[in-house]
Amino acid sequence: MNRNIRKLTDGAMMIAIIGALLLIDRQLAGMLSGTFLFLFPLPMVFYSAKYGMKNSWVVLASIFILLFMLATPQTMFFIGCESFIGLVYGSGIYSHTDNRRILIRTIVLGALVELFAMVVFAAFFGIDLNMEVDEYKSMLEVLAPNSTQALSMINMDSFLKNMIVLSAALTGVLEGFITHMVSRMMLKRMRVPLPESTPIYAYFPPKWSGYLAVIGFIGYVVSLQYSFENELIQGFCQGLGMCGYLYLALFGAIAIALILPSYVPSLRKWSGLIAFVCMLFAAIFTAMIGFLYITTDYHKKWLEGGLKHASETKES
Repeated sequence: MNRNIRKLTDGAMMIAIIGALLLIDRQLAGMLSGTFLFLFPLPMVFYSAKYGMKNSWVVLASIFILLFMLATPQTMFFIGCESFIGLVYGSGIYSHTDNRRILIRTIVLGALVELFAMVVFAAFFGIDLNMEVDEYKSMLEVLAPNSTQALSMINMDSFLKNMIVLSAALTGVLEGFITHMVSRMMLKRMRVPLPESTPIYAYFPPKWSGYLAVIGFIGYVVSLQYSFENELIQGFCQGLGMCGYLYLALFGAIAIALILPSYVPSLRKWSGLIAFVCMLFAAIFTAMIGFLYITTDYHKKWLEGGLKHASETKES
């Protein structure tokens, strides 16, 4: 088939897929776009990975016209943004960009979409962030009345606002990561050439990031105990500290999942579940392991087999 004809046919097919999903979403009262939003970039991922960014703008514009005809304002915003993320992701595949850069772009765009949506919809639909904070505080008083006195030392208004913003950003990060994983699975099945991905055990996060995460977490603890005169500084400390805490806990869970089977081979099948449970119920301990995993040579020695040989030497 002529390449130009194939290009038109594939573009029409991608637009038709989006149109069918929009009709199904309307019948389900927005449940599809609300639950499986990370799947909507896939049509544009396929097309832009095959034909590049220059040839994909027409398809994206056609999708926006279709959204204008069939979607509600909220659905139009989210699916339009997700289609743009798909275009950026697929264009990176087409131009053979490094896999890590593609992932970072997708995650950053996903977080920005969620944060921008929170601002836009607050202004468009009249949602008041202060009213949401008051509702969360009243729920906390009803569900955990004994904790009210313990939390009185914390500036709850500032804390809850930061948590709402941070949760929106983390939702976008998670959606971007899932989009990345599903896109690679789809493109691999379609035999599209993909950039090589670095196995997670071979990835070495920069050591300075571990120290920065600890400093941020210390600032987070201080900001909870003492109220700063400048709310912007307090909000920045709390946001940075929570991100640092989650960063350390995540790499701590990765360290547990990777290194535990080296000492207890019988737990190899359960190492992922154990790491997840530790991250939920022993987060401080997991964050400490993550700090050691990032800032010391523990990871490198384990990767080279040094830890295993050292343990065998001690036993002998």
